[in-house]
Amino acid sequence: MTEGNDISDNSNGGILSDDDYVDNVWNRPPDDSFIYGDEIGESNHPEMNDGCTSSQASEHGAPRSLMSPADNLTTSHNRIVSQEYRGTLGNSASEALSLKRRSLSQQVISSRRSEGDEGGSRRCCSQSSPVHAPDDEVVITQITENGAKKKKSRRAAPPSLLDEFYGVYCLISRSANKYFKNRCYIGYTVDPNRRIRQHNAGKQFGGAGRTDHRGPWDMVCIIHGFPNSVSALRFEWAWQNPDKSRRLRCLGLKKKQKESAFAFRLRIACHMLNSDPWRRLSLTFRWLLPTSEIAFPSDIPLPSHVNIARGLVEKTSTLVPQLPEDYTCIRKCAICSHAISKISELLRCVAQQSCGSHFHMCCLSKVALAESNEFRDHLFPVSGKCPRCSALFLWGDLIRDQRLLISIEDSRPIFGEGKLMETLVPAGRLVKI
Repeated sequence: MTEGNDISDNSNGGILSDDDYVDNVWNRPPDDSFIYGDEIGESNHPEMNDGCTSSQASEHGAPRSLMSPADNLTTSHNRIVSQEYRGTLGNSASEALSLKRRSLSQQVISSRRSEGDEGGSRRCCSQSSPVHAPDDEVVITQITENGAKKKKSRRAAPPSLLDEFYGVYCLISRSANKYFKNRCYIGYTVDPNRRIRQHNAGKQFGGAGRTDHRGPWDMVCIIHGFPNSVSALRFEWAWQNPDKSRRLRCLGLKKKQKESAFAFRLRIACHMLNSDPWRRLSLTFRWLLPTSEIAFPSDIPLPSHVNIARGLVEKTSTLVPQLPEDYTCIRKCAICSHAISKISELLRCVAQQSCGSHFHMCCLSKVALAESNEFRDHLFPVSGKCPRCSALFLWGDLIRDQRLLISIEDSRPIFGEGKLMETLVPAGRLVKI
């Protein structure tokens, strides 16, 4: 066999046996141009055309073979792997090669099946291809082994948006090695359930280098509720480096003689939650493992507005309303009585069912800061109450609701044109699933 990208057998006149052909297919790197070819357009790309491509059989009875991108072939010759040779490979590996998937462990939605036609050409069709039918139903056509077709209909899932999550966690090592046991690791994540699996799986599966071969690890606690990833990443760095952070280095935090590594990290976190800029954020301190929960330091308790929760983090999504009656126009500001032109300037009262007042962000901020005598020192309050119904709110909760409205604006159906669409917001409280 020749080296490089050429998979032909010069000793056999360029014709490969089935076993040699399968070996070359299996060992060949699955790069994009190798699988699909340079001459295939977007209309024939399997991911741009419902997972279907078309190719013509080679003329003069020549055997089908995989060609490298350097071969100057026309589109009349084969540029894809023959289904006969793929059949000898493992199912998941064959489907990953044909669909150009990044992971063989991902669920394969559709797979290719070759069918003969009048012109001798072959067409790869998906065995399960959803087609949108009326009344929000999806019809799925499945092709069985004997060629029979089965149709199944199911109700399409309502569109939803995954709620934002930014958290900073603390791990404790349960290693049997005394040099690694009870060590702590601080990290940032948007999915704690996935992140702890990566740490315990190892660096090659996405875990950190400092946690590789030093576990198993337990995720004991996580602090979440940050407004964005930048804020969470800054908190993570300061928690990891209290002696370098300009917010904490003046405190001179040092580990005490009989203090455990996790107790020291917890004391640092309490100091951070009582320091600027984090003490004005509406955060949540969550204990993930009840057996590892310890008492907070008595000399530095958590701020009163920081919520203390227990239990695992659950993913939540928000349903996107689909009917016109589920939306309403933005009302005038309940403080200044002027129109609110954009959703990015809108804050809604937390009591949507009973009050439903709309405010300018700057107007509500000024009123809440004036009540707490912080108008000269800060731009936004920590908490406040609605000027109309006196319902208590946390400023961070209002900002999260505003960011969700902005996301829904990009995903909602089109009910009108121009400025009408820019002033529509969901009516009432949003439904969580």
